[in-house]
Amino acid sequence: MATKNTSESFMPSNYNVPTSGGADFMKLQDGENRFRILSTPVIGYEGWKDGKPFRREETVCSITPDMVDLDTKFDPAGKPKINHFWAFAVWNTTEKKVQILELTQKTIMSPLHDLINDADWGDPRKYDISITRTKVGDKVTYTVKPFPHKDLTAEIKTAYDDSDIDPRSILKGGNTDTASGVDFKASAQNTKANIDDVGF
Repeated sequence: MATKNTSESFMPSNYNVPTSGGADFMKLQDGENRFRILSTPVIGYEGWKDGKPFRREETVCSITPDMVDLDTKFDPAGKPKINHFWAFAVWNTTEKKVQILELTQKTIMSPLHDLINDADWGDPRKYDISITRTKVGDKVTYTVKPFPHKDLTAEIKTAYDDSDIDPRSILKGGNTDTASGVDFKASAQNTKANIDDVGF
């Protein structure tokens, strides 16, 4: 008779279910999500077509309703699936790794923008930030909190220098800039070269 598997033999003893959206992407979890922004932002618009996103780096949206799917979840008439986004390279404090964080939620972007334009806070590469995600029923809310200014640790600097994480890589695929010949490798090197610059 075969011996039954125990939970210890079924899964490796040191295995944990990943909490992020993928090795290179930070996904906001319920509760506190603390991170440090490492790069200047990629700013643009994201459209969804056939369940897949395409992104364009631009400050004025060129994606039209006829180019995207309609979202009927909260609006029976169907709202075009177009979002404004920011994307950064960040240090995920929980997972202790460099990842890309994409933000589309106005309730996160607005208070973060206020911090950036506040003389006492300024460039968010100079302090940690936490976003607390709270879900009650179908409603999700976000709270943005800055931490006191402090220098990057040697661990974070080394991890970022050694990584090939580039937030502009999310533009690959349907983005018009890719067709224009954007050099993502050069972009990553340039972003890292300017990590200590002020001017978010």
